[in-house]
Amino acid sequence: MPHPTEHPAVHPITLLALGDSLTEGYGLDPDDALPAALERLLRAGGHDVTVINLGLSGDTTAGGLRRLRAWLVRNPGFGNEERAVPHCFAMVELGANDGFMGLDPQDMEGNLAAILTLLAERRVPALLAGFRAEFADDPDYAEEYDALYPRLAARFGVPLWPYVLEGVWGLADLTLWDGLHPNVAGVEHMARAALPYVLGMLDNGGAPNA
Repeated sequence: MPHPTEHPAVHPITLLALGDSLTEGYGLDPDDALPAALERLLRAGGHDVTVINLGLSGDTTAGGLRRLRAWLVRNPGFGNEERAVPHCFAMVELGANDGFMGLDPQDMEGNLAAILTLLAERRVPALLAGFRAEFADDPDYAEEYDALYPRLAARFGVPLWPYVLEGVWGLADLTLWDGLHPNVAGVEHMARAALPYVLGMLDNGGAPNA
């Protein structure tokens, strides 16, 4: 056991950011994308965290599931195995493109559930980043879509960042020409919004805050 005046060793943390264009950083340099911005905030706060950008513009939940499976095969060491303190974490930001394409929310929920299951099998605590169907013309579709994120978070016992574009969507000073994808300032807004959820996950070993 460490001497009372000594501090236990602090291990570097890896945070895998799996997502679509909002993670990859559509229209931006890699250093301006959400994973890089989030890593800077974490390191500025004294947290030794490396954030891996596994975002792909246009990706759906089905595509994200396939890419995660392939990435885990190529990175067999990613996971916490028998470690008492987790060193590997993940943030899952997918579903916007499913909604824009009008894909079945039940299929989307199944894909996200499979992603969270894969991470749980590796003992990788996850943060689920949600979206809202502000684009939907059908109120029934929007209701079904919006309900799946909190349901999944409760089912898997993971924290939920409710809406990644809260305070960004449609604001000209925070988005690119399309009013959807964040510009550099919009990404910084998103990173600051994500930070308390990420810190809560790191501090609680992946358990949602009470």
